Amino acid sequence: MSSLITEYMPCESLRPFVELFWEGSFNANASGQISMQLIPNGCLELIIHLNDLHCNLQKDNSWSQTPDYMIIGMFTQPYEVRFENHVKVFAIRFKPEAIYNVFGVPASKLKERYEDMSMVLGSSFRDFSHRLREEKSVGGMIRNTEKYLLKCLLENKIDLNYVNSAADLIRNTKGIKIEDLPNRLYISQRQLEREFKDKVGISPKHYLRITRINEVLRMLSANRPIDLTSVAYHCGYFDQAHFIKDFKRITGIKPTIYIRERRQIIANPGLAHYSQK
Repeated sequence: MSSLITEYMPCESLRPFVELFWEGSFNANASGQISMQLIPNGCLELIIHLNDLHCNLQKDNSWSQTPDYMIIGMFTQPYEVRFENHVKVFAIRFKPEAIYNVFGVPASKLKERYEDMSMVLGSSFRDFSHRLREEKSVGGMIRNTEKYLLKCLLENKIDLNYVNSAADLIRNTKGIKIEDLPNRLYISQRQLEREFKDKVGISPKHYLRITRINEVLRMLSANRPIDLTSVAYHCGYFDQAHFIKDFKRITGIKPTIYIRERRQIIANPGLAHYSQK
C-alpha cells in the first residue's frame, strides 16, 4: 500500500473551524518515485512533516521539495504530488472560511498554491511545530495542536459571521440554492459574494460544486454497489450531464474512469455531510 491516512476528530470547541486532524504515511516501501493526483476537497491543509523526507509539489512552474511546515491552499483543480521517499506527516484540515478566524489570514491569499507556514505565521508557529515533531504519540500531537489553535482563536478574537454561516449551509444542506442564501442570512447577494470570495477565495457557487463532488467521492469510497445516477441525485444533482461536467471539472476525469483508477488518486472527501441530514 503506497499511502495510509488515519483521521481524528477535533475537540468540540474547534469543530466550527477544523474539519479533522489526520496522520499520513506515503510511499512506505520507498520503492522509487510515486506520483499521485490530489483532488480538491474544499479545505486547507496545514502539513507538519514528521521527518526530513518530504514530498514534491509544483510551484511557479517548477518542482521542488515542500517545506517542513506548509499550508496547502484552496485548489479548484486536481494537482500532482510526488513522493520519492517514505514521507510521514501530521496535518490539520481547516474549513476554508475558518483559517481567517484562527490565524487572521484569508484563504483567498493562499488560492491554488502552497506556502511555508512558518513564513506566514512566524516564530510562535515554528516553536509549536518543533514541539509537535518531538511528540511520540498521535494523541500527544493532537492535544498540543488543540491547545495551540484555541490560543490562536483567543488571541485573534475574530467572531464567526455570515461567511461562516453561508459556507456551513452550503456544506450541510442538500439541494441548497445559492440564490436562497442572502434571504436566509439577511444580507445582500452582492455583499455575500464579495465577502465570500475575500475570505474563501472562490464564489459560493463554485464552492458548492466542490462540496457536492466531494460528497460524491465519499459515497464512491464506501464498500457497497455503485449506482452513479442514485449517487448524483443524493448529492443534489438532478441532471446527469450537469453532474458529469462538474465531476470532470473538479477531478479532471469522468466518474467511470475515477472508479477504475482511484488507486492512483488521493481523494480525501471533506466538508459536505448531506448524508447526516
